[in-house]
Parts: sequence; C-alpha cells; structure tokens
Amino acid sequence: MTRRLAVIPLISAAWAGAGRALKPAAPWLALFALAAGLYSFSLRSETGFWLPLGAAILAFLAGNELSRRTYAALIPGAPAKFLPLAHANLAIYLAFLFIGFFIGFFLLMLPGILIEEAGQYQLSDESDPALVREAFMAMLGTPYGAAFMLCCFAGAGVLGWIALRLTLYGAATVATGEAHVFRTWGLTKARLKTLAPAALVTHILPFAAGVGLNLALNNALPDTAGAHFAGGAIGILCFAPFLLAGHGMAAAAWAALKPQEVAPVQAAETPPVPGD
Repeated sequence: MTRRLAVIPLISAAWAGAGRALKPAAPWLALFALAAGLYSFSLRSETGFWLPLGAAILAFLAGNELSRRTYAALIPGAPAKFLPLAHANLAIYLAFLFIGFFIGFFLLMLPGILIEEAGQYQLSDESDPALVREAFMAMLGTPYGAAFMLCCFAGAGVLGWIALRLTLYGAATVATGEAHVFRTWGLTKARLKTLAPAALVTHILPFAAGVGLNLALNNALPDTAGAHFAGGAIGILCFAPFLLAGHGMAAAAWAALKPQEVAPVQAAETPPVPGD
C-alpha cells in the first residue's frame, strides 16, 4: 500500500516540530554557536593549526549532539545514540565533499574554456586577475555564459537531488539506533514531488535568510578578534530556523515513510481464543 505524503501537512509538521524541539535543543544550539565563534576567531588569529582544528572538532561534536537532541524530541522512544549519528553524519559530509569536489572542479575549469571559445579575450596563467574578471563578466552576456549558468544549475540540481533522496538518514539513524547512510535511499523514491516543495519552505528559504543575515552581520561588525568571535556565534544562531525546521521535516517524513513494523511471529501463531 502506498503511504500518503502531502506537502502542506509535511510543512506544518516540520515547523510544529521545530517549535517543540527548540527548548531541548537550545543548550546544544548555544554550544554549537560558541564553537562556531571560536572557529571564526581562530581562523583570523595567529594561533597556528591546533586551535582551528580543535574548534572544528568541537563544532562537529556540538552539532551532532544538537541534531541528536532535536531528533530525540521529535521521535518519541528513539534510542538516539550519539556514535551512530556521528558515523552517519561524517559519511554524508564526506560523500558530499567528494561529489562537490568534482562538480566544483568542473565549474572552475569551465569558464576558462568558454572564454577561450568565445574568442574575445586571450588569457594565460600570468593574466592579471582584473582582466580575468573582465573576461568572465563579458562571457556571461553571451551564449557561452548561458551554457555556464546552465551547468551551474545542473550541478546544484544534482547535489539537491541527492540531498532530497537522503532526507531520512538522520531521523532513521536516531530512530533505529543504527547508522543509516544510504539505507533510506529507497524510501524517498518517487517522493521528490512532495519533498522538494516542502524543503523549499523548511530548508532553502530559512537557509537563504540565514545567509542574508550573516552577510549583513559581517558588513556591520568591525575587524577585531571579539567581533570575529561574535560574528561566528551569532551567525550560527541565524541558521536556527533552518536547522530546527529541517530536522522537523525529516522526522515527519520518516514517520510517514518508515518501513512497516513486522508483527511478532508468536502473535501470528497464537490460536484464537474461543468466544473472541
């Protein structure tokens, strides 16, 4: 039997879940923000290699715990184990890093090829960066620029398609206590027409708002160590709606699409009681 997954109820459940999860997730969101602030500070200070590395590890651990606590609040009775979720998150991050590297490498190489094909500029490895930017902007106004933008949209579409197919991995990992990396892939098959518009409201728009707030924040803050720390910490808080609603959507989708429980064998073999 095909289970129903509708866009509006999914969006409603996602934001309702975000509200429920805010209180239990708040301490870990604060820790995540502090770790991000420390990481932002360390990148702009002369502290060497170890402080940025330590801050990055702390941010990952705090983010993983934030995710675990959020899902635990949304999935009653879930084992919500830390290590399986950390394993699943690392695997997903590495997968996207691997795929994104090849897409990004191709998109970085493509403008040079298209500029050369357009024939308006002759560039070399020693070309002035200002001339390269001028050639790139000139290329964008041509059919070659349209081809480049089409490739950019295609690359973003591939990453978005993979992300949607993996929507359930975190919720499934927390709900079962076992790392689910690509094991939920089949559950989202033929569900993208529902997941995509729901993700627009619960992921893309809140994320875009967070990016905009961060840009405004970075332009307003002075170039000082304290401002760098504050910018990193507050910047994470700007993404709180994206983080909470994203988890809410995944938990709601998992509740609708998770595999059916198998009835215990003993119950199936128990003879009927007379009079039932």
